[in-house]
Amino acid sequence: MDAMSQLKKAYDEKGYVICDSLLPMTVVEELQEVTDKIVNAGAALTASDEVYEILDDLETKQSRIERIKSPHTVNPCFDALIRRQEITDVLRALLGPDIRLQNSKLNVKGKEGSAPVEWHQDWAFYPHTNDDVLAVGIMIDDMTEDNGSVLFAPGTHRGPVYDHMSEGFFCGAVGADVAKDLPDVSDTVTGKAGTVTFHHVRLLHASKANLSGDPRRFILYEVMAADAWPLAGCSAVFESWDSMNERMVIGKQSDVPRLVDVPVRMPQPLPPKVSSIFQLQRDGTNKYYMDGTNS
Repeated sequence: MDAMSQLKKAYDEKGYVICDSLLPMTVVEELQEVTDKIVNAGAALTASDEVYEILDDLETKQSRIERIKSPHTVNPCFDALIRRQEITDVLRALLGPDIRLQNSKLNVKGKEGSAPVEWHQDWAFYPHTNDDVLAVGIMIDDMTEDNGSVLFAPGTHRGPVYDHMSEGFFCGAVGADVAKDLPDVSDTVTGKAGTVTFHHVRLLHASKANLSGDPRRFILYEVMAADAWPLAGCSAVFESWDSMNERMVIGKQSDVPRLVDVPVRMPQPLPPKVSSIFQLQRDGTNKYYMDGTNS
C-alpha cells in the first residue's frame, strides 16, 4: 500500500490525519512574517470588522484579535498556500480530483491569551449534499500541549451529528452531556510549524485556551469535493456559479450534486447576534472549557 493509500485508510478510520512538517521552512517563515504584519496592523482595534474578529477577554476585559477572517482574501500568500502541491496531493487522495474551497480562517491564539473552542462538529455549521468535506489546518507556529492545542475525538466522524443548540438557538457547541466524555477519548494534536492536519467535517474537535505566553497561530481551510453542494439554511451560502468556479482548488466544479444518505441537523434558528464560532459559543450555555472548571 502506497503512502497516499495509507493516509486515506487512516483518515477513513480515525476521521483525521496529520502530516508532520509537510511545508518547507521557507514557506513557514513567509506565513509568520505576513501574519505578524496583519496582526500588528489591527492591534489597536477594539471592535470586529471585515478582517478582524475582536473579542474582549472575559477576565481583563481587554480587546484582542482572536481571528483573521477569510485570510485567503486578505493576502495572496494564503490563497496560494491551499494550492501548494504538498497539500493538493493529500486532498486528491482524501476527496478526489475536483475540490472547492469554501472559506478560510486564521485563529490567532496570541501569547497574551486566547479563548478555548468548545467541542463541536463543523458539519453542524455547513451541511452539504454529501460529507466529502474536510478542514485543512496549517500550523504557523509550533503547536504544543501548553499553547492551546487542538483536540480530535477519533472515530466520531462515523457517529451521529450532535445537537449544537442552546436555549432554542444554534450555539456552535455540543452540550456538556456529550463534551464531558470526550477528553478521555481524544487525541491531543501537537506538531512543528509547517505541520498540516486534515480532519473530517463530522469529527468532534475542540481546542483549549493558550496560556503559555507563546503564540499558536493556526490557519484552517474549509474544502469539499466539487459535487458537494451546500444545503439552504447553513452557513455556507451559495453565492453564484461563478463564485463556485472561482473557488476551485483543483479540477472542475460539478453541476450534478451528489446526494448521500448522511445525518443532518440544520444550524437554525440563529441567535440575534452572529459573528463567529467564538461569539456563538460565548453567548450560548454549552460551556465545557469556558466555565473554567475543566482544563
